[in-house]
Amino acid sequence: MRKTAILYSETKSMLSHIQDAPESDDLLKEIEDFVSKRAALINQISPPLSEEEQKQIKLVLTWDQLIVEEMQRLKQSIKVEIQQLKKKRAVHTTYLNPYNNISIDGRYYDKRK
Repeated sequence: MRKTAILYSETKSMLSHIQDAPESDDLLKEIEDFVSKRAALINQISPPLSEEEQKQIKLVLTWDQLIVEEMQRLKQSIKVEIQQLKKKRAVHTTYLNPYNNISIDGRYYDKRK
């Protein structure tokens, strides 16, 4: 099996796997594995390519854009989750020690001499 066919099938399976999938540690690990495997496959592909292989590469490039969009969606989901955790932590800390973060920023300036 040619390297382009392997790249084609790997990209196709990865796209179908991550589309609308919820964020999880397993999914992130699979994405890392896919990216490393994909980089190795791309380095092994060398011209000249047959007409069928060129079509497969064009489809891979199209799917790559969709994968990037899905990764952006996952990144946004993780970003929102981190913000919520930070907010929860701040509320929890304030609840445990409400007088910890009192700021004394008011000053009195006496204009008389």
